[in-house]
Amino acid sequence: MWCGKCYTSNPEVHFHVRPPGYDQEEGGEKTDPKDVARMEAAWHKNHQAEDAFLVARNGDHALVPFECDLCVFRKLTRRNGPNSKNPQDQLLSALIRRVNLDAFWSRASSTVKGNAARLRKGIALSAMVGLEGPYIHEGPLPGHDHCGYEVAIQMVLHSRQSGVNSADHLQMETIRKLRSAFGNQVRSSPQSTRESLSLGDQRGNYQRLGKDPSGSFWFSRFYSGCYKRMGQVWKPNRALTTELMIALLDDVESRIDGALGMDDLNSWVVFHSYAVVTYVTSLRGVEGLLLDLGGINRYWNRRTDCVTITLLGKVKGEHGDRSHLLPCSEFTNSGIRVKLSLERLRKTKAAQGFIDGPAISGVNGKALYSRDIDDLLHEVLEEIFRTKRELFPPDIGCLVELRKAYQAFRSFRRASATRAMEKGVLGDDIDVVNRWATHESSNGARPGLNMRQHYAQFEQLLQPFLRYTQAM
Repeated sequence: MWCGKCYTSNPEVHFHVRPPGYDQEEGGEKTDPKDVARMEAAWHKNHQAEDAFLVARNGDHALVPFECDLCVFRKLTRRNGPNSKNPQDQLLSALIRRVNLDAFWSRASSTVKGNAARLRKGIALSAMVGLEGPYIHEGPLPGHDHCGYEVAIQMVLHSRQSGVNSADHLQMETIRKLRSAFGNQVRSSPQSTRESLSLGDQRGNYQRLGKDPSGSFWFSRFYSGCYKRMGQVWKPNRALTTELMIALLDDVESRIDGALGMDDLNSWVVFHSYAVVTYVTSLRGVEGLLLDLGGINRYWNRRTDCVTITLLGKVKGEHGDRSHLLPCSEFTNSGIRVKLSLERLRKTKAAQGFIDGPAISGVNGKALYSRDIDDLLHEVLEEIFRTKRELFPPDIGCLVELRKAYQAFRSFRRASATRAMEKGVLGDDIDVVNRWATHESSNGARPGLNMRQHYAQFEQLLQPFLRYTQAM
């Protein structure tokens, strides 16, 4: 079993290794080493070794299928070995070493050590009765890439590019798509479709069998080890506090009053309604863009106890229309006047000659994009940041951090969910409010709901919507 200090054949080729104290939820920042050491000592945890993910360990080959770097190189290139003067060969050799190490490090050091000790114990026990041990390791292995080495190399090579969240590497969620693309190609290739092998159960469900090297045991180990080595930088959108949400809407109101021209007025009227609807009815950013002007006008005077928010849908909704209808309280406990915001939107669009089509649109009637909403959101939040710094968390110290923390995609939705929990809104009410999204994602099939929701008559579920939206 080989083991060395240099984890690539070329020391100048580097790969990202997550540092000790890695905090995924807070964005992958490295914690102070002193704090890491103090907490690990207090809780009797082992420190991450300095050479973690960088060297092989005795016993790795007993947990993961292993082929040496040279053998893999020969399989992939059909040549006897790398040329020391060829940069491509040197990079490939480094990548082969890296994917082998990733496969090894899918298992913890304690697991590797314990498994090796038990194997040695088994060999000793067999020797006591004159046997050599049952551990057979026959070769040779196939002469082609039967484990998906080249796909693994593609992923690791791709990971060395700069990304949105990290300057020195891409995230696992990005590079894994190369494996998905390869799997799709394999399943649609002649070698996979020439013969059809499947396993069926008594209910008529089938599992198809295919020849996919990236489905090998080695590749699963590599995938797990690569994820452990790289970690994942997760920077979720922050939720706006209720106080910040009210300040945002007040600022937008002042901008509407001082608007210069129809274009400026349209932008802020549309943004105000977008913010109100996505927050009060718990919508993600892209869902808020589905606000349907024609549906709002059609159902405007249907009820006197609430306002009906209409979202354009791909499938037939609960009322038989090509829209999803969300009853909403006219005003909320925090003082948000939903009906007034939508009434102003209707009149502004009518003045532009639009009574149908996307409500979240420009003066030309065309739907806005998420980036347009983000620009307006950041413009308002940056102004509030300068004048009311106390409304923002202490760790947001500059405008760059603010723009990363707050985005229309999830900030309003997280703010709504946080407010609902704070005000004690029942879980059943939350499920009913979010039920339309489940219908939308089912693509026409029967949505996966619990039996209570399957048998409930959606048109009569007014009170859960009113309880939820009024709590906002």
